[in-house]
Amino acid sequence: MPWIDPDVLDSTIYLYPSEAAAQDGERIGGTGFLIGVPVIARNREIGNVICVVTNKHVIDHGNTVARLNTHDQGTDIIPLDGLRWYTHPDGDDLAVCPIRLNSRVHKAKLISVRNFATKKTIEANGIGPGDDVFIVGRFINHEGKQRNLPSVRFGNIAQMPWEPIVIDGVAQESFLIEARSISGYSGSPVFGYVMPPLDLGLNPEIKKMIREGQLQMVNVNPKRADLPIPLGPWLLGINYCYIRWDEPIWSRITQKPVSEEWFVKSNTGMMGVIPSWRLLDILTGPEMKPLLDNAKKAVEEVTEVDAVIKLDVTDLSPPRG
Repeated sequence: MPWIDPDVLDSTIYLYPSEAAAQDGERIGGTGFLIGVPVIARNREIGNVICVVTNKHVIDHGNTVARLNTHDQGTDIIPLDGLRWYTHPDGDDLAVCPIRLNSRVHKAKLISVRNFATKKTIEANGIGPGDDVFIVGRFINHEGKQRNLPSVRFGNIAQMPWEPIVIDGVAQESFLIEARSISGYSGSPVFGYVMPPLDLGLNPEIKKMIREGQLQMVNVNPKRADLPIPLGPWLLGINYCYIRWDEPIWSRITQKPVSEEWFVKSNTGMMGVIPSWRLLDILTGPEMKPLLDNAKKAVEEVTEVDAVIKLDVTDLSPPRG
């Protein structure tokens, strides 16, 4: 397993149906995460438009109150129900909302769009079935009451998005990931990575030589200097479902199913993950373009120093309705 950068944990937020539920840390709602869409001005990156990403079904169920960690070991609650949510034109289970954050208050990190996996990323790195993934989200049975405590789950790519997954009659382009997904992880970011072909770090003799300075390795993780660094991680996609199997209830007497309407819901251990390039469709689409254009214009109208410190574009996104 790779070393998990704490910044990944700090990019995850919780979503609740009300401020009271968020305050009490109720076992309800879903997961979201924070991304940064770079604003390019004066031929360089000045700042980011900060957005919350989650599933559309999470928002449709009324979970529009965000809870984020703060630097003082507490949380801040931000209602998003009055803001504009951007969705995919093809109906993908995605929702994006610009949000205002204060770096002095909020203990939050952003996943840059530069770290999104694309089809070119997949091809260039030979990513495919069996490659490792990890998911950062909300384990609803032990999520943290006083502050968000995201949990990390691990798994593997079971199937590439060659054919859509059909859930409740809706076909969705998806990775199939084996990671023992459960409720509460909807909207979680899923990261893919590729370990080096030969994991020298598992060889004790090699590790001993590195520690004693007899062998120097390049491209190593600074936090784990005795282990080769994996390629990635990239944002592979967004978890939106766990796939169940409706196990029929059989009669001990007839040795046949009792009824087609009687069954037990069984978790197959498989989750559906919407590819990150579907999220890029929203971020580069015509609906968000005015927001990003206004952000760039706002940056160009202030001084270069202020542009870095005071960029705040959430007010440029009109409320829905």
